[in-house]
Amino acid sequence: MNIPPIRHARTASIAAMATLALLVSGCAAATTADSTAEPTTDVSVEETAMPTIEVETAAGPITGDCDSMAATFRDVTSANAALPDPSLTASCDGDSLVVVTNSIPDYVYVATTPGSPSEDESTYVLPESPVEAADPSPDDVPRLGSIAVAVNGVPIYGPTEGTGGDVLSLAGALSECGSHNGPTAFHMHLFGWAEGVDCLYSAEEVESGDPTLVGWAADGYPIMSGLICDDDECSSMTQLASSWELTDESLFATDTWAAHSYVEGSGDLDQCNGRVDSDGQYRYYTTPTFPYILGCYHGEVSEDALPRLGGGQG
Repeated sequence: MNIPPIRHARTASIAAMATLALLVSGCAAATTADSTAEPTTDVSVEETAMPTIEVETAAGPITGDCDSMAATFRDVTSANAALPDPSLTASCDGDSLVVVTNSIPDYVYVATTPGSPSEDESTYVLPESPVEAADPSPDDVPRLGSIAVAVNGVPIYGPTEGTGGDVLSLAGALSECGSHNGPTAFHMHLFGWAEGVDCLYSAEEVESGDPTLVGWAADGYPIMSGLICDDDECSSMTQLASSWELTDESLFATDTWAAHSYVEGSGDLDQCNGRVDSDGQYRYYTTPTFPYILGCYHGEVSEDALPRLGGGQG
């Protein structure tokens, strides 16, 4: 669903959150979240030229400077007296950015699934200078577990739940922040925000017009909020649209990757849910529809980039 250009920041929040609510309520009946069953996929994706934008101003952080990349991660503090304190470090080791986190959120935890978040020590090793993948494929995105890490150290997961279906097929599984607790760890599936709700960013921050960095993908490219300014003056804002479409609704709750197809040019972003901005930097952008964060990896992913499912390296 493409959210049209908007003229007021408050409208942006309502539009983004309303889209999420409609998707949740309109999907198939809920099934048990976060099971251990491994879904199967059979997705064919065509090569496509990456869209660019005309805006002259910088669209966000750039790669190639590890110290600058490390500085984008937060000095996290506790927001939940009942949970362990969050822990997060980001440092440079040669040409790699090493992020170590215990996966505890630094925003207010709202229970939507059973259990409470517990510490899950995880390490991400991201390249300072990403290398473009020769043949990006959706099959390279883990169906379960981390695909990226947020600026507050919370793991970012893909669109798939343990059922193999889409996370939005489980009505009420996600908070307004797009996150929930699971058997493996607390994690995000979507980038969400709402006025008056404590999330990764406040509604005021997301709707300010400043580039909003959500996190970093396993290939080293930045992940940005898809709510962006239309021009240098930010006279209006637009929610970027994914170029993936739901083509088989019957599979939405059982195999979300097979349920969706990449349709070149149908949205604002490429098959990986990103684009090359006017400053020459490739960035991913979050969308309120599938794949929400990443459709594939634009860059190469090293074997030690991601923690194994449930923490640690593997």
